[in-house]
Amino acid sequence: MDWAVFIVTAGSFVASFVNAAFATGGVYILLFTSSSVLPLSAAVPLQSAFAAASLLARVALFWEHIDWRIVRLFFLGCLLGVGIGTWTFAALPERAIALLLGLVLLLLIWVPQLPSLPVKHPFVFVGIIHSYLGSLFGVGGVLQPLLLRTDLLKMQLTGTLAAAMLSLDLLKAIGYSSFGFNYADYLPHIIGATIAGFAGTWAGKCVTHHVSETLFRRVFRILVSAVALRFIYVGLLGD
Repeated sequence: MDWAVFIVTAGSFVASFVNAAFATGGVYILLFTSSSVLPLSAAVPLQSAFAAASLLARVALFWEHIDWRIVRLFFLGCLLGVGIGTWTFAALPERAIALLLGLVLLLLIWVPQLPSLPVKHPFVFVGIIHSYLGSLFGVGGVLQPLLLRTDLLKMQLTGTLAAAMLSLDLLKAIGYSSFGFNYADYLPHIIGATIAGFAGTWAGKCVTHHVSETLFRRVFRILVSAVALRFIYVGLLGD
């Protein structure tokens, strides 16, 4: 058995379950599990492929709740952010990416909520910033807290976030491929993550009303902090 495929598949199931049940959070789980068995130079580009099934399932299940205006504005910003982010990713050494990723994760999980942007169409600028960080580190972390501050209900939040992330991941996959990353080299990992993504999303939607969100957020913050410290260690001292 290829343990890397098994761990990626298991991580994808847990990540998609968390995303369906709580609208967000699974991306950190998926990044941690995949980067623990794959080099960061592969794990970051593969986040788009690993998350595709979960995102597609959530878009289908929550289609009628999606706020397409937000998705369109976010996508426009991503067109610029992805281009710059994938170029930066290709230019930086892996240890530098690991160190910066750890610092960004700590910032996103512990710094108070971001302020609202005083502009007419804030989600265009959110798209630029989020997609740049997402292309460089595998996680953006800007869109989620800002969406939580809108008047979207839980179902609308889950569907809108999934549609926005799916559009971003399509652009990221094109960007990484243009710099020579070959997704076909990791086809077994992608297939496992795809099957697990659909299964985890279905399971998460079934229990979305029966899980303590307070406990989840507390445990989630601790886990992400541990992941961040691991990346900082790798960036400073190596594996």
